[in-house]
Amino acid sequence: MNEKKKLIITTALKLFSAKGSAATSMQEIAELCGMSKGSLYLIFKSKEELEASTMEYCIYTLLDEMSQIEHEAGLTSRERLHKQIETLLLHVSELKEFLRVQLRSMMMDDEQHPGRKCDPHHRDMEIRTLHWFKDKLEDLYGPEIEPYTVDLILLTHGLFLSYIKIWFTEMPSLTVSKMATNLLQTMDYAAYGLLDQRPEPLISLENWPAWTSESKTDSTMMRHPIHIIKQMQDIVTTDLSAGQSRNDALETIAILKQEMMEFTPRRAIILGMMHNLENIPAIESLHSELQHILDAMYSRFIQADSSNK
Repeated sequence: MNEKKKLIITTALKLFSAKGSAATSMQEIAELCGMSKGSLYLIFKSKEELEASTMEYCIYTLLDEMSQIEHEAGLTSRERLHKQIETLLLHVSELKEFLRVQLRSMMMDDEQHPGRKCDPHHRDMEIRTLHWFKDKLEDLYGPEIEPYTVDLILLTHGLFLSYIKIWFTEMPSLTVSKMATNLLQTMDYAAYGLLDQRPEPLISLENWPAWTSESKTDSTMMRHPIHIIKQMQDIVTTDLSAGQSRNDALETIAILKQEMMEFTPRRAIILGMMHNLENIPAIESLHSELQHILDAMYSRFIQADSSNK
């Protein structure tokens, strides 16, 4: 079933990206997956549910690639951010038809329901992105840039969307590398100008909802669980004393890693392996970090299941 679900999502993604979701039927997706339309509806109750799952798949694929770049050795802070911007632009390019429909739908929902409470998953992503971007700014310009975090986020967000619009509609000859370089240079001009002139920020962090939210998290949430598990494995291999306890821990980590690489990891196995890794001092902080991520994941899944009933 897990493999079927992954096949459906990746097939739908290809079709949505090629011609948009409105022009793609569930019958067409089912046929390309080699199954009946009825079998498809047993897995996804509606096209809207499939679209939401496809969007989530895109987000986590992107986060995984961004996380891998974050841990590449030999890159400066600027080179790392430049590569991450390029990765983001490439993903947007590959999925432009699908993303265009999704963004239009989100904007219409916001207009039709202006007072509706923000989706917890979207808010969590906004918070994580804010913390990640804040850390990036401080890596590039030092901690004194903090008061201008929101101003620079708004500037960068606006530029990025403008680049995308021009790239798709008027200037397809623009290159990913050129846009990433220009975006970073514009950030430089703005950041150094703000640090030189020290004006009052338009919006301070303390007044930005995503920063003051009760669910505020730190930038380590951007890390993919597999990277944390790999770090656990390296530490256990070198730091724990030889013997049965180390072998047991390594076997547990291997099972945990394998399960996390499944498209739909089994919660019972994950919880069991995490329990086995408790009270190992050498990986205590990593265990807490991973547990924090898993708690957020399962909380979201439980909310989604409840809403579908």
